[in-house]
Amino acid sequence: SKQMKPLISVIIPIYNTGDSAVKLLNKLTKQSYENLEIVCVDDGSKDGSFDLVSEFIRQSKLKNKNLNMTILRQKNQGAAGARNLGLKKASGEYVAFIDSDDEVKKTHIEDLFKSLEKDPRNALSVCGYVYRRLRMQTEKNFFTNEIWTGLEEVNFRAYILSLLASDGRMYAAINKMFRLSVIKKAKVEFPVGWDFAEDTMFVLRYLKAAEEAGFNRIGMVLKANYIYNYGTETSTVASSSMKFSNWQKSFQNITKWAEDKKDSAEIKKLKQKWLKKLYLRFKISHALAVARSAMPLTKKWKYLNPLVLPLASLAAKIRK
Repeated sequence: SKQMKPLISVIIPIYNTGDSAVKLLNKLTKQSYENLEIVCVDDGSKDGSFDLVSEFIRQSKLKNKNLNMTILRQKNQGAAGARNLGLKKASGEYVAFIDSDDEVKKTHIEDLFKSLEKDPRNALSVCGYVYRRLRMQTEKNFFTNEIWTGLEEVNFRAYILSLLASDGRMYAAINKMFRLSVIKKAKVEFPVGWDFAEDTMFVLRYLKAAEEAGFNRIGMVLKANYIYNYGTETSTVASSSMKFSNWQKSFQNITKWAEDKKDSAEIKKLKQKWLKKLYLRFKISHALAVARSAMPLTKKWKYLNPLVLPLASLAAKIRK
C-alpha cells in the first residue's frame, strides 16, 4: 500500500524554465512511485516562471487533494543555492534532484528507490542517462553497464575513485537518490558560487558523511532513466569547462577528499593508482569539451595544445 512506502523528496530548481518545468511536473505526477514530495525552487526567475508553476500547482491540487507539491522562491543564487534551500525544506526519507529542463522515465524514482533499498549498506543509488542532443536530434544511452573494479570490499574511497575514473556516472547529483538523514545530520550542501564541478563536490561530501554513518556501498540502476536534454537555452555547456585550471582544481579537491590518515601504505598506493587514471580522464574530458565547443579554431588553440586538437576533434566525432 502507498502508506508503507517511504516519502521521497524530489527537488527541482527553476530559473526562467517555467514551460519545461510544468511539462516535467506533469510527468512526475504520473511516476510509478506514488509517495512523492515535490519541492520546486524558483531561483529568482526574471520571466513569469514563478507564476506559471505556482498556477500549475494550484490547479493540480484542485484535481488531486493528496498532491504533495510546493514552490519556494529565493533571490538568484544559481542551481546550487536553489537545491540547498530545497534540502532545508525537504522532509522525505530519500531525496532526488531533477533539473527543470530535463525529463525522466516513468519508473525513474521507483528504480532508484528499489536499488537503494536492496542493500542496507547502500549510501546512494545511481542510474544511467539518455543523452538527448536537441539540435542534432540524436539520443544515446550512457552508463547502463555494470562497473566491476573489485574494490567494494577493500576501501570505500578507493572504490569511489575507481568509479570516478571508470566513467561519468558518479559526477552529477541528478541521476542519484540520497539518504536525507545523512544530508541533514552532516549538513551536506552544494558549494554556492562555483561555476564548475559543484555537483561532484556535493556527491563526494555526501559520500564521506555516508561512510561515517556506516553506508559504504553504491546501488546501480543499469537503465538510462534520466533524460538529459543537451542544448536547451538554459543548459549552455559552461565555458568553465574550457579552462583546464578548473579541471585541475576539481582534481585537487578529489585528491584531498580521498586522503585518510588511517590508510595503510597499500591503500595509499591503490588510491594513487586510481588518481593517476582519473587525471588522465580529466585531461581527455577537457580536450573533448574544447573540441566539441562552437568556438573558432584559433580560439580553441588558446585552451588546448595545437598538437592535441586534431586528436580531440576526431575523438569528439567518434564519441558523439
